[in-house]
Amino acid sequence: MILLIPDNRVCPNKETKYPVTSISPILWIKTDSADYTVVSIDGFIVTNERKVNGIFKKFEYQSEAAVEDIAIDDINSVFSESEIRLLKDFSQVMNCGFFTFIWPENFPEGYEQSAKLIHSYTFNFNDGHLEINTHKLISIEELEDGIRKLRGYSFKTVKSLNAASSNVECYLANNTLNPWPGDIDTIIYDKVKGKYLAIVEFKTHNLDQPIEQEHIGKYGDQDWRRFNVLFDLADNFNEKLGYKPKLFFIVWGTNPDLKNHTNIKIDLIERDKILRSFLFPRPAYNQFSDDLFKFILKEANETAI
Repeated sequence: MILLIPDNRVCPNKETKYPVTSISPILWIKTDSADYTVVSIDGFIVTNERKVNGIFKKFEYQSEAAVEDIAIDDINSVFSESEIRLLKDFSQVMNCGFFTFIWPENFPEGYEQSAKLIHSYTFNFNDGHLEINTHKLISIEELEDGIRKLRGYSFKTVKSLNAASSNVECYLANNTLNPWPGDIDTIIYDKVKGKYLAIVEFKTHNLDQPIEQEHIGKYGDQDWRRFNVLFDLADNFNEKLGYKPKLFFIVWGTNPDLKNHTNIKIDLIERDKILRSFLFPRPAYNQFSDDLFKFILKEANETAI
C-alpha cells in the first residue's frame, strides 16, 4: 500500500488556458518543527449560517488489491501525527467533524460509481497516542451525500471545473450539485503559544504582467466574495477563542524566466480591506524558505486585527 498526496491535474475531458503547474507555493512555508506546525485543509465546509461544519483531508493510494486495510503508519507517511493532532484540535474548537478520505489513484475514472473504494477515517488521541476512531468504506455517491448533509443544502448550479488536485473534485463539480468544498492553503500554528497565528492563501499568476499590480478586486467583486469563507472562519475563531489569526494573500508567478515573476506580492487582509502590502523576493520553487516564513511570522505577531 502506497499513499500519495494528489497532484494538480486537468479534469477529464476538459482544457485549461495555461498548463497545470507542478510547483507548490505551500512548500515555501510548510514546516513541522518543535515550535510550529503548518497544515493544509483540503476541504472546508461553511453552512448558510456561516458556521464551520466539517474539515477534510484527502489522499490517494496505489495497491494491487481492490480493497486493503490502511495502517496508521501508512497514513503517517503522508499525514504526520502533529498535523492530525492540530486538525483534531481545530475541529474541536469549531465543534465540527474532521474526516480523512483515501481513494484509489485517479478514482473515480475507470471505476463503477457504486464501488465502495473510498476509505473514510476519523481519529482520536488516547493517552496521547494516535488511534483510528472510525473507518468506513463508502462510494462516491455516499461521499456526495455526506457533503450535502454537512453543507445543509445542494447548489442550484455548479461552476464547471477544468482543473483540480483530484479526479473526485472534478467529478463532483462537473456531474453533481454537491461539489467538494473549498480548501484552505495553509494554517500556521504556534505550538509554544498554543495559538493559530495565520491563514495563508496563494494565487497563481501566469501572465507576463507586473505582479505588484495584482490585487483582490482586480477582476470584480467576486474576487472578494471568494474570501468570505476565510473571513467567516476568522470570526468563528474570535467567537470561540477571543482572537483572529492574521489572513495573508500571496500572489506568485510560475515562470522563473520572467522579470515580472521575480517577486511575490503579499497582502495582509481583513474583511473587504487590504491592511498592508509587500513585495518579497520569490523563493526557490518547491523549497522551504526560512526568510519568507520568518517574514510572515513577524507580520502575524504584530498589531492584532
